[in-house]
Amino acid sequence: MPTLLHRPYLPFAFAVLVFVAASSRAEDIDIFSGIDAQNELPNVLIIWDSSANWGADINVPNCSYSDGSGGPKATSPNKEQGKKFAIEKCAIYNVIVALPLNDDGTARFNVGLMLFNESGSAQGGYPRKQFLPLTAANKTLLLNTIRNIAVNDDKANNGPYSQAMQEAYLMFARKAPYRGTLGTKWDPAAVAGGKYVGAPGNGCGNNHIIWVSNGSPNENNTDALSVLQSDAANTTQLVYPSTYITNSDQADWADEFARWMRGVDVSSMDGVQSITTHAVAVVGASSDGLYPNFIRAIAIQGGGQYYAASNIDQLVAALLNIFNSIQAVDSVFASSSLPISVNAQGTYKNQVFVGMFRPDQQARPRWYGNLKQYQMLYDPATDTLDLGDSLGNPALNAATGFFRPSAVSYWTSASNFWVNDPKGKPKSASDAPDGEVVEKGGVAEKLRIKYATNQSARTVLTCMSCPDGTTLTLANSEKFADANTAITAAMLGAADATERTSIIGWVRGNDNNGDELGPGSPTTVRPSIHGDVLHSRPAVVDYGGSIGTIVFYGGNDGMVHAIDGNQTTGAPGQELWAFVPSEMFGRFKRLRGDLPVIKFPSTPPGTVATPRDYFVDGSITVYERLDANKAPQQVVIYVAMRRGGRFLYAFDVTDPSTPKMLWRKSNASISVLGQTWSDPRVTSVLGYSNPVLVMGAGYDPSAEDAIPPGTTTMGNAVVVLDALDGSLVKTLATDRPVPGAVALLDSDFDGYTDRAYAVDAGANVYRIDFETAGGGTSSGVWTIAKFAALNATGRKFFYAPDVVQTKLFTAILVGSGDREKPLATVTADRFYTLLDYKVTKGAPSASPLTNASLVPNDGALPYTGNPAGCYLDLDVRGEKAVTAAVSTGGYSYFSTNRPTPPSTTSCSNNLGL
Repeated sequence: MPTLLHRPYLPFAFAVLVFVAASSRAEDIDIFSGIDAQNELPNVLIIWDSSANWGADINVPNCSYSDGSGGPKATSPNKEQGKKFAIEKCAIYNVIVALPLNDDGTARFNVGLMLFNESGSAQGGYPRKQFLPLTAANKTLLLNTIRNIAVNDDKANNGPYSQAMQEAYLMFARKAPYRGTLGTKWDPAAVAGGKYVGAPGNGCGNNHIIWVSNGSPNENNTDALSVLQSDAANTTQLVYPSTYITNSDQADWADEFARWMRGVDVSSMDGVQSITTHAVAVVGASSDGLYPNFIRAIAIQGGGQYYAASNIDQLVAALLNIFNSIQAVDSVFASSSLPISVNAQGTYKNQVFVGMFRPDQQARPRWYGNLKQYQMLYDPATDTLDLGDSLGNPALNAATGFFRPSAVSYWTSASNFWVNDPKGKPKSASDAPDGEVVEKGGVAEKLRIKYATNQSARTVLTCMSCPDGTTLTLANSEKFADANTAITAAMLGAADATERTSIIGWVRGNDNNGDELGPGSPTTVRPSIHGDVLHSRPAVVDYGGSIGTIVFYGGNDGMVHAIDGNQTTGAPGQELWAFVPSEMFGRFKRLRGDLPVIKFPSTPPGTVATPRDYFVDGSITVYERLDANKAPQQVVIYVAMRRGGRFLYAFDVTDPSTPKMLWRKSNASISVLGQTWSDPRVTSVLGYSNPVLVMGAGYDPSAEDAIPPGTTTMGNAVVVLDALDGSLVKTLATDRPVPGAVALLDSDFDGYTDRAYAVDAGANVYRIDFETAGGGTSSGVWTIAKFAALNATGRKFFYAPDVVQTKLFTAILVGSGDREKPLATVTADRFYTLLDYKVTKGAPSASPLTNASLVPNDGALPYTGNPAGCYLDLDVRGEKAVTAAVSTGGYSYFSTNRPTPPSTTSCSNNLGL
């Protein structure tokens, strides 16, 4: 729960507000990583389609087992080679051989095997092999089982897909068998006391089905429907074009079973432990027809992956890819307890704009995101302000801090868009209420409505080689569209012109990858049209008049967005335009394909995973020049990228509907520039005619992501740019990278910044002077001096210091903590108050403060003389400052996050306190 240390502001006293994770703005996606709270293995049930279709002839070479123990039968009678059965038997066998163990020989998966009931038994599936932790010994048992399966002796006459899925559900849920024990070949180890034993463990492992399919289902659909109804599942039948999926396949209930199992809870532990369904269609027989499309639909409805395979190599690769993703999911986003996380809020008047993101539970790179608007509500009974929705009701659950399921944000309306993928509590096909569901309502819904059937009208701009000052229009050279031939296939990493067109269309919002659950024809817009807003903070400008409020922000969909931020007037919630930096082009192919999965520190060795690609993920700063009536005369936004890159864009948005690409800078022209994390700050200084932009030179991932940190190669400076033309005015060197914003100070209140304070990733504090004691103001006399060196035990500063000015001293307040390693517990972090007694202009002459210069805030504080400052040890190792401090009304507030141990009653990762 949140804690509050509430003391009056004195040089040696702090008030520290510790928020829960949702309020503390988690600054790195590692906070979602880590092994499940119960550290359980993923449970994988392979359902092998043993219908007569597995005997279909297929023109492939004979296959063999990879351990040299032979292969399927190659001679008559009961010949197996040359049939689908053979490549499936070889592939499943060889994949089990290939699946890795941990270094200590323990298993990484629990694996079971299901077949259809053999001829003469009731339709359904049965456990040929109970779930086994896949150790070396258990591999041998499972391999022997696979080797002894025969094409004729074990075949079923029918393909009871739905009823096999019901049996699989009962196995995962540890319930009584349906038809799984009516034959003679079921594994007696799978049942005890009249119920399925289920997978080892207490029910926290992630659950997965892998279908290996040979053809269309063939079963008693009335029986299947009855079973689905008995499960109280959604029995609204999914409908597809008959030219895509045959009517007979559509009449089967397997895809509806997959849809239901994706949300059903099969464990008594806290949270929902559901079942993900993956599928592989084995193709190549003359009788295949359209059946692979139905198998794909099963996988899509089940939230899993789909592959088609026509030979053993393709089938092995498909199965290994699925196991690889399962392993990554279990290690990274296993049962994350955070349904949404509000990263940042932009506020204007009584308008609160919230950027949102939701990590993909399969650890895939494509995350849902949104921008939503709320308001502040005043409660006279408690004399407090709370976040409210568009209906005037509290938006947040006071007990949890998360959004109420009944909340309706501004711009959100009733719909039927989610008919094939209901969401919320209770599940609903409508966007309203949007509640805790990130992808419902807000700007995302506005985009889906406006471009539901045609995304070509969307204004998506770019600027590959246009000169500074270019007004961005829908001329071919400035639009991100198929018609812009300057966007080549090579830029997008596309194999050919067809893939180039598909990638461009997908980025614009077309659901051409076929892996999302939209409402179906005639809708062609993809549900994920709005990407995650992870670190970008909405910037809000009130233009007044008929324009009103405009919101600018970035997203990991590769775009800078400009949105009509009004509540009711104008075109509320509509996108004016989006801009795609050309530096992002090569990353879209992976985002569209949604693979490979994301690599995290907890990802096991051998997993095919790569670090997440970031896009427009940094802060946006606004510069406004106002006329005598306080109306905007010039408006410029500065867009940083964070991990999205080593560059910075400036747009003149004086006319918000027609942006101008004012300038862009990168490490090509400013060599010290790292990843642009620092919030740019615009100010005026004496001796320079234009406004200047002051920012930290950024982050050095190669040095600072390493443990221990490596040698700094970039980002180690404070840079000052001309805010209007982007030219470099001054570079002020630091020891380590400066990812945080720079705190500016006008010490004599003359309207010009004369001093600044910056901190770096080496826990150093710097004082910058823009004026000398003798009145010098040119950039040549600007100085930077190390004011404090506090890195005794690996501490780092990531956030701007807060500065409080008094007559006798300037107090610098800053908390340490490596926000890029939120789960680490090695460093003992602190919150500091440092006192700068040099209140006059000009560089200080004293030596830098050290930890030894300061006193602990333990209640025995000296108030005589000129103490240098003090520190507050954060309560536990691993607790980190995760926001900049804010000092007001005699108190200083900052947020921290503590890694906390897992709960014994929950399957969820604990994201900290």
